[in-house]
Amino acid sequence: MMTDSEQLLDIEQAARFLNVSETSLRRWTNSGRLACLRVGRRRERRFRITDLLSFMESQPAVKGTPDLRAGEAGQTLVDGIAVRHGTHLCGLYDTDQGRVRQAADFLVGGCRPGSVGLLVAKPEDCDRILTALVQGDPPARLDIAAGRLVVGEYAHSLEAQLDWWETRLLEATGTGARSIRVIGDIQGFAEVLSWEDVLAYEAEYDRKIASRFPVVTLCQYDVRRFSSVAILEALKVHRTSFQHLPELILA
Repeated sequence: MMTDSEQLLDIEQAARFLNVSETSLRRWTNSGRLACLRVGRRRERRFRITDLLSFMESQPAVKGTPDLRAGEAGQTLVDGIAVRHGTHLCGLYDTDQGRVRQAADFLVGGCRPGSVGLLVAKPEDCDRILTALVQGDPPARLDIAAGRLVVGEYAHSLEAQLDWWETRLLEATGTGARSIRVIGDIQGFAEVLSWEDVLAYEAEYDRKIASRFPVVTLCQYDVRRFSSVAILEALKVHRTSFQHLPELILA
């Protein structure tokens, strides 16, 4: 008979067991970091609990409640990667599906008790992202119901948007959040601001917001909508992005 420790989990169950995304599991198994079995004609992944436990022991940051454990050391675990608070990433995508997947993967596990997620994008995009988040991380439904994921739209000025972030972050830290994830799709903001103002906003966000709160931020850019020069300029104001290529910023 198969013991509990020999039980095979599918990829959804294994992702929930480690509290990471299915994307992370695929990447780790493809690279050989995490053992898995392949079953059936479709070669679907199956995971032994013993292998998952061994992986957790070899990757201590994955153990327990990710954001709380990492947050105590001034870090947040995003998709299994330890990221320092204050990190300001530039996320690039070239399909609508990539936008949704990148945002949902960034938010997985980031709204558990003691943590807060902030999502700003067009309403229809927010709906798609929330749907994908709950599909990939069913417990996120409870996090959303508890108000630990705050959704909004971009304001119509640089100053108003910075004020919005500061207000929401003060509210989050005031309720005890030690780990906060911020994600915003710049497309909606770029439709009401000049490109020069978008770059000024990014620089001011770094100075006034990212440096003051226990936050990791991902600003999404649709490479279909911006010139190559604009993308280069965006990367220059998100220099910490290069520490996390390609795990977090490419979709």
